[in-house]
Amino acid sequence: MPVTEALCSCSKEGEKLSGTYSGALGEAKVTGSVKGQDVTIEFNVGAAIVYTGKLDESGKTITGTCDLGGQASGTFKATKQ
Repeated sequence: MPVTEALCSCSKEGEKLSGTYSGALGEAKVTGSVKGQDVTIEFNVGAAIVYTGKLDESGKTITGTCDLGGQASGTFKATKQ
């Protein structure tokens, strides 16, 4: 599977995430949640994209899986800048 880079800028209020995505799939508004170590990030670029992962103990890295609108899936690693 090819490796791509994207920028997701999010803010957190309680358990809710909101922000923007910019990457190979275009640009979109992001919604999601953080519940304990579980993180979900969702956006729509003509198809629903869902990233589901776990936050590490440092709170700086999320690893998990992504569903690309039911057409493809893969894994991801996100690191706080």
